Amino acid sequence: MIRKNLDLIIVGFVVLAIVMYDVTLELLGELMHLVFEGFHVAFEYVELGIEEAVELVFHVLDVGEIIEYLFESDRHGSQVVTFYILVTIAWFGFYRLSKLVPRLWASFKQMLLNTWVRRKTELELYWLSLTIRDKVTIAFTAVAVAYIASFFVM
Repeated sequence: MIRKNLDLIIVGFVVLAIVMYDVTLELLGELMHLVFEGFHVAFEYVELGIEEAVELVFHVLDVGEIIEYLFESDRHGSQVVTFYILVTIAWFGFYRLSKLVPRLWASFKQMLLNTWVRRKTELELYWLSLTIRDKVTIAFTAVAVAYIASFFVM
């Protein structure tokens, strides 16, 4: 039941978000803050793990001085290597994302088109099956609900 009417549920939430825009913007801001904090903490853990692994390799292979000499760095060589490892990981992630996003966008557009055609056909068949009295009742109800809702929006 939910799977069949998921598009109507989404439309209902979108309309609710438009009507209650102040609450929606506040919740969206809080959600974005939470997501960025989560990404920042995850990045720090990954960076710390890579830096510890690189320092361990430098200690085991005793190449820390060579890296510092090659990069002409007075800081630890592990920080330079950690930076390049993180840049490589980010580049690979963006590359994979550039391959994935067009396919996701195409499937989303196709799903949206299928949903639009299906709902439009269902609505047209429902409207044609109604009597004149039912059509007037639905129109009057829609106008009355819009009028009452206007008091809450303004």
